[in-house]
Amino acid sequence: MKTITISIVAVMGFLAIAATKAASMDFSVAGQKLSIGAETDLNYTTGEEDWVWELTPSAGINALGIGLSVATDIDMLELDEGNIFQGLDFTADYEVPSTNINLYTEVSTDADLEFGDVTVGAKFSF
Repeated sequence: MKTITISIVAVMGFLAIAATKAASMDFSVAGQKLSIGAETDLNYTTGEEDWVWELTPSAGINALGIGLSVATDIDMLELDEGNIFQGLDFTADYEVPSTNINLYTEVSTDADLEFGDVTVGAKFSF
């Protein structure tokens, strides 16, 4: 049983990585770069004995130094339960030139596309 579980996890991981690399693409739109892709995360938490496999499709554009993106999380292990779409996450960020400061705003919607709280902040990297 342990070998079957490890084999299934290895196949799922390989397929997720292959799909992510095949799906990532950049387009030129009005001289700006539009990026469309996905990220996948397959993990197991000991103690809780819980498997999680999320797929996060996303799209983003960087125009005049401002990055705009939208993404959603899909729980791949619960596709048959009908709760596939949980909402959208919108992010806008701006990297201040010649500094290590990134200003950002984030807002999310629920499955009915009703907006929630807005987060505004600054990140400093060193």
